[in-house]
Amino acid sequence: MKSLIIILFFTLSVILLFFIKNTYKPNENSTVKTINKKSSLIKCELKNEIIDMKNLDSERQCYYDCGKDDIVRVDTSISYPCQNYIMENR
Repeated sequence: MKSLIIILFFTLSVILLFFIKNTYKPNENSTVKTINKKSSLIKCELKNEIIDMKNLDSERQCYYDCGKDDIVRVDTSISYPCQNYIMENR
């Protein structure tokens, strides 16, 4: 009788530890998934520069050529000149 109680106690202890372990274990099958995308820096050369004194928000418009059919526009103030190139994260 005594050995039966000891075996029952150990069995219940193991079951209890198993449930505690699964409760505090982080959920590996979460609904939020991280997508690993590799990004690279692309050098974009200055293609065109337009100065418009009428529009105070974007007086200087810099157009950069980043590749085939990919043009990036950067609006700056007249006091900041266009850079020769920019590095775009793609």
